[in-house]
Amino acid sequence: MRRRALLGAMGTSVIAGCLGDVFRFSRGEPRFSIENDPVPAGLPATLSAKLLSSETANRPPRVRVTFEYTGEEDGTVGFTYPGPFADTVAAGSGDSKLVLKYEATADDHHDDCWWATDTYGHGATEQRRFGSGDVADVEWEVLTHEESNTCYPPGSYRFSDRYRMNGNVYEWGFRLRIR
Repeated sequence: MRRRALLGAMGTSVIAGCLGDVFRFSRGEPRFSIENDPVPAGLPATLSAKLLSSETANRPPRVRVTFEYTGEEDGTVGFTYPGPFADTVAAGSGDSKLVLKYEATADDHHDDCWWATDTYGHGATEQRRFGSGDVADVEWEVLTHEESNTCYPPGSYRFSDRYRMNGNVYEWGFRLRIR
């Protein structure tokens, strides 16, 4: 009888320990987070990057970058295409890199990870006319670069882009952190 009680108590302890880890991870800090740069002085806009979702088996993490024009008078802003944010590759420590892609496909998901097998640059620019309060945004999915050694390597990855207005060039970006 004592043996059953002892085995029962041990089983309960093991299960409680496992569930404790599950609950700790689900209540802890998110694996992905974003830190926005301050908006450059003189640029009449608010800029922000926001994490919309973390990775799942069906979809990679998703980020939205939003540009809101705050000038009192209408203005024209130059973006690298596609605006308002087009930097698509960020390096972390060592060989780790992340890639922003419009939409991942099923071919991008293998070995329990979302991998970018191709990267592409954006060299074209576009000019957009804004009135006060006008907004432009773009959504990207975050994939691990194929040259990285592990899936979503922990670290800090900085994405940045340039904005042109009235002969001035402003740089703004954000850091995507993976723990």
